[in-house]
Amino acid sequence: MTKDATSQRHGRLQRLHSKQGAYVSTFVQVAYRHGLVMGIVAIMLVLLSTAEDTLLGYTTALSSSPERYLLACVVMVVLFVCFGHVRRIGSFPVQGFWITYLLYISIVEELIFRVLLPNMLSFSLHTVAAIVASNAIFAGFHYFTLRWRLANCIAVFFGGLGLSRLLNNTEDLALIVLVHWLVTFINTPTYPGGR
Repeated sequence: MTKDATSQRHGRLQRLHSKQGAYVSTFVQVAYRHGLVMGIVAIMLVLLSTAEDTLLGYTTALSSSPERYLLACVVMVVLFVCFGHVRRIGSFPVQGFWITYLLYISIVEELIFRVLLPNMLSFSLHTVAAIVASNAIFAGFHYFTLRWRLANCIAVFFGGLGLSRLLNNTEDLALIVLVHWLVTFINTPTYPGGR
């Protein structure tokens, strides 16, 4: 089996950047290239941000009813584990870390690209332009940190716009994180190198 065929079988995180290029093929590479970069960006934006009121508004539903979101998380983890068991993907300890990593990256990316960055960009851009620019940066990060193909990044751009729209309609950041987590798991249900 060729590297490209192997990467196609394992999901979007392992696809070749180019025919000759290397691809992201291990959990450690994903955590380092993508998770660490996004974590650093989130910390920088939190330190520079003036979006405290916006963030508080987006977390009202979570703070008023945390048990509802905790239950949703438990149900999702049970579904993810059952899916992995039925499909016989991944080994349990590493697969558990992968599911946790996907939750982490969903929280970090939603915080950055749906709240903090659009808020910062809105000081110099119209609100809609700030949202579009933030989602373009969101897609660009995936192109460089995960070596995705351009077509995948375009899909992520439009997916990000959909999440921005959902956040605008619901004003519920925790809901958006859960949607992101679910979609990311469906798209990449096993860690890089998993079966």
